Amino acid sequence: MFGIEIDSKRIFGLDLLRAIAIICVVHVHISFLLENTPLEFLTNIPWPHGVEMFFVLSGFLIGKSLISNAHSHDGILDKTQVLSFYKRVMMRILPNYYAILLVHYILVRIQFISGDIHAFPMWQFATFTQNLFTPFYGFYWESWSLSVQWWFYILFPMMLWGFGRWIHPKISVPFLYLTFLLLAIIYRMTVCCNAGDHFWWGVWLEKTVASRLDAVFTGVLVSWVYHYYQEQWNKYAVASFMAGIALMVMVSVIPRHIGTFYYNILYLTLGPTAIALWIPLLYRYKRGKTPLKGMVAHLSVLSYSIFLTNLLVAYIIVAQCPETFRNMGAWGYIVCWIWILAVSYILYIVVERPFMKLRARV
Repeated sequence: MFGIEIDSKRIFGLDLLRAIAIICVVHVHISFLLENTPLEFLTNIPWPHGVEMFFVLSGFLIGKSLISNAHSHDGILDKTQVLSFYKRVMMRILPNYYAILLVHYILVRIQFISGDIHAFPMWQFATFTQNLFTPFYGFYWESWSLSVQWWFYILFPMMLWGFGRWIHPKISVPFLYLTFLLLAIIYRMTVCCNAGDHFWWGVWLEKTVASRLDAVFTGVLVSWVYHYYQEQWNKYAVASFMAGIALMVMVSVIPRHIGTFYYNILYLTLGPTAIALWIPLLYRYKRGKTPLKGMVAHLSVLSYSIFLTNLLVAYIIVAQCPETFRNMGAWGYIVCWIWILAVSYILYIVVERPFMKLRARV
């Protein structure tokens, strides 16, 4: 529909999670439009962290694919498969990312939106190193999570291939998860002294690659369970989902205070863990039988474009027509959503879809 191609093999439960994730991301970014409206209460609801859903989902899907490939080759990941994976990732991630990076740069340069293009060199954004170990701020904010995923895409296949020569994936995958979890905790304990308020907590702990790679590897661990423990996967899917909901509620209600061990060290690991526990049950629902199936699938397909454009649209509203949207009340929030969907659709049709068709032939 409307040029958005829906693969019949898509899994409804995972599409639903992806759709919820992008709704949460957009809501957080444009919820300021609900202030002083009858819907202002929505800004006080502790919404799940959409980016963490994307992290876990990416880890699960990539892990599932690569572990399956390694298992079919006596535990050794096929080198050709690794090279093909890198090509496909570049075609998936880079076109949209660089297109919006260029748009951001131009709009800041001509002072159409606010931002600082001089605080951090552009080559860092081009190479996904803007937040590897130290924070960035003031420009292309949404790129932080793409850096986390990019370095996961680079490191995990390489390590799985390297370890496969000596260690079977049934052993190496949980080892990698524990390694990156430990490295994340050590990093947070090392730099948390810089997190004196919520802004610096965000850029040092929440938005650096070194602090967040464990979230993506949490998804990989789920794929490991799926591959090697199918009986338990099926048997405890419902119990796992309920435990995940309970953990997410707990994470949402426990007070978060700067400087505490819970908030500085544990909090960023517990959210992805809760989301990971949802996956076994969601994966059961291969074909949705709800009238919302089509909308969920379309929103899921557009999610990457929406992710890269929603904050840009919010910047334009703040810079160019803030009073107009405030005067619209809650309708401003709805109109903003329409703008975001329209802009993301254009990005999908002009940039993403052509490269995805090319990727299908690689």
